[in-house]
Amino acid sequence: MRPARAQSGFTLIEMLAVVALTVVVLGVALSFYVNLSRASTRATEGVRDVRRATAILDRVARDVESAVLVKKPEETDPLDHPWLFYGEARGGGDAANRLKFVRRGHVPRRTATHESDLEVVAYAVRRAEDDSLELMRWASTQLPESLDRAIPVDEADGALLLADGLAGFGITFLDDRGERTASWDSSSVVQADALPSAVEIEVAFADPDDPDAEPATWRRRVLLPLRPLDLEELLDPSSAVGGGKGSEADQGEEGEDDEEGEDDGSDQACAAGPCAGLSVCQAVNCSQDYGPSVGSLLEEIGSQSFCHWRMRIPTSMSWIIMNPACR
Repeated sequence: MRPARAQSGFTLIEMLAVVALTVVVLGVALSFYVNLSRASTRATEGVRDVRRATAILDRVARDVESAVLVKKPEETDPLDHPWLFYGEARGGGDAANRLKFVRRGHVPRRTATHESDLEVVAYAVRRAEDDSLELMRWASTQLPESLDRAIPVDEADGALLLADGLAGFGITFLDDRGERTASWDSSSVVQADALPSAVEIEVAFADPDDPDAEPATWRRRVLLPLRPLDLEELLDPSSAVGGGKGSEADQGEEGEDDEEGEDDGSDQACAAGPCAGLSVCQAVNCSQDYGPSVGSLLEEIGSQSFCHWRMRIPTSMSWIIMNPACR
């Protein structure tokens, strides 16, 4: 008889080795997938935070860059002057968390009623129920009749939620000497009729997975290009700033060489244009609400010849001319 052939197969040890190896490979693959998923989530959250921070900084920077301040006339009571640039660090922080100022850049609605491009803007932070911070923005196209430092923070007062879930928000002011301060008040004695030369805006987000971790912080420095306006001097055709000859002290040596009545022909060009014969109010529309300070000045010069006045104001004042043909 022929001997029986031994049957081939896997032993129990071999099967256990294969199972163990498979478990190790699957464990490594699963661990790699989990780590990759967590890294992808962190990257997505990081990009989201960068976009949120950029959007917030862009919005605040765009408003602050267009800040405008009109100096208080000497005879005006400080409490009756509505123009201000005001920031305070409520809660004892090292940066302002409340800000209010007047800016240019409001887009007037297309209605029959003339509307200025000025608006009063305010920013403030408030504490949310989860102990995070919310950034509120308030705006109004109506300048107050007097000084008003109140900053609305509730929806009932017209404030809108700009961002939530913040760990911090603050604004630091830099004066003309580069010194930093956490507050600013253009109606005070120290900073009267003054704007900061620049501001530094800071926004921070907390990590929801690790509340004790250091918040991610973004900062941006913004320059304020427009300096405070002295309307009395700007609207005075005889002043040096307004384009006139100015006082003897302002004229200096160049003023001594100018001949009486000499000009560059600008008055003649205006007189030959479509606005010849118009008064200041006919070109500027004195009935529009520019605020008490500007309005009182326009009442005094409203009957003057527009061509005589227009060529003596700087380009920065052309925004108050409502007649496009006269700009």
